[in-house]
Amino acid sequence: MSGHVLIVDALSAGTGQRTSSRDSIGCGPRAVAGSFESHGIPCSIRRAEEILSKRGILKRFDHLAVSAMTMDLAAVEKIAKFWKTSRPSGRFLLGGPIASAPDIVLKQIRPHVLVMGEGEATLDELLKNDFLVEKISLTDIHGIAYLESDTPRINKTRNIIPASELSERYQPSTVRITDYNDYQACKVYVEVLRGCSNFRRPRYPLIKGTQCTECGNCDAEDPLVRMNCPEDIPPGCGFCSVPGTWGPPRSKTSNSIVQEIKELLDLGVHRITLEAPCFLDYMRGSEPLTDPCNPPANLKAIEDLLGKLNTLPQVSAGSIHIGIENMKACLFTDEVANTLKRSLISSSPNIGLETGSEYHMRQIGKCGSPEDVIRAVRVARAHDMKPFVYLIYGLPGETAETTEQSVKILRKVSEAGAERIILYGFRPLPGSAFADYPESSLKDDFGQILRRETEKINRNKKNQYVGKIVRGIAAEQSKTHHGFTMVYPLEEGPMMTVPGGFTTGTLLHVNVTRVLSSGLVEGKVVEKEQED
Repeated sequence: MSGHVLIVDALSAGTGQRTSSRDSIGCGPRAVAGSFESHGIPCSIRRAEEILSKRGILKRFDHLAVSAMTMDLAAVEKIAKFWKTSRPSGRFLLGGPIASAPDIVLKQIRPHVLVMGEGEATLDELLKNDFLVEKISLTDIHGIAYLESDTPRINKTRNIIPASELSERYQPSTVRITDYNDYQACKVYVEVLRGCSNFRRPRYPLIKGTQCTECGNCDAEDPLVRMNCPEDIPPGCGFCSVPGTWGPPRSKTSNSIVQEIKELLDLGVHRITLEAPCFLDYMRGSEPLTDPCNPPANLKAIEDLLGKLNTLPQVSAGSIHIGIENMKACLFTDEVANTLKRSLISSSPNIGLETGSEYHMRQIGKCGSPEDVIRAVRVARAHDMKPFVYLIYGLPGETAETTEQSVKILRKVSEAGAERIILYGFRPLPGSAFADYPESSLKDDFGQILRRETEKINRNKKNQYVGKIVRGIAAEQSKTHHGFTMVYPLEEGPMMTVPGGFTTGTLLHVNVTRVLSSGLVEGKVVEKEQED
């Protein structure tokens, strides 16, 4: 018998406690669970903070599999230490974006196997070879790294999984969503495609001396030529490792996506987010798709997918919300907005700006321009959507001039109708072009300027909700306001906190009474819906 596997969702856990994305459930851990289930191996999912606060949970399981990002190294190190004390004979697998720095992770965490890149096919091979039951040779298994006599061994990279197999062979678990606390109120991400179409490269010089020589490959008509860089600069925006790790986009079939969502809704999920680095890459062009802006979005395929989702009873009844987030500005047109509107799928497109300087955009490898972002925001607002805009401070090449331009563009996108500005600090990701640059600092002068501007814009936007009724769903108890319940917006709107206790998953109508911060409002419940 292989035993019971504990899958730890350490995504965004940081040092052990999520401070952001508390209302989100990613699709990675469910994909891992799907692999175990396909082999008849029982498994359960727990959040990292639950394990760190209740170590005794570890004793209930025979093996450990952890999904994490590079920022979660500290939390994973703690979990690994507890595991080796509690279950020293159990197998320990580690995977996710954290595996992009194998040497560091192997030496610090010391898992039995580190799964690099896409995990489903690799995990499938390990399980077929009875990895959980007996000691096997790891030498010929692609896509893994491990310690051999205390020396890191990094095997060959595994080929990316074809789109057909993502849809038909490797199905994420749906039943394991019930392992998450407050899952009825959380945004549950469902993968619609994997990979990114931006195969441009940053022109800004890299730490190790490599610099773009303007060979022209990034703008070639041949999609295969765009994948080749004579200087071996990782593709995509310099701060992102997605195209280098996952390759060009591979879309899942609409039927497989709809079936997964149907099963999740039947289990009580209320908020679904269609996950993709860019949703508008869905079924766009032939593979490999390496041009981020051409051809245009495949409106027929998008309409087919969203039309099928609208046939689900919970969707047609209006008791759940399906959202679409990431969309490239250069692909977001009036025709796209019309298609989304006709589908009755309410959406807040998240549009990446990153920097307000067009020159800086080209330097970091981003497609499009600041004007594309302003236009996309206007188009979204004209169709009653509430677009969010991303910005990053501390990027390589940031100057007083680029910061000044970013402030001007932020004001313009706010005037154009952006619902919220989402500001991130730059973090170097292994596998990205900017992997060797230092992380941004909270004390950075340019970052402070952008944070003040973002705070002012977001707070002003929240003020517009005072006196309005927002439909939401009860979630966890507030960690900062005793006796209050957190309420997540069911459709589009602010994060809310309300006095009183409510059962997770209860649909509420909240009258917003005041703004607490740029990201949170307080309100009073004026109606509680009774679900059929």
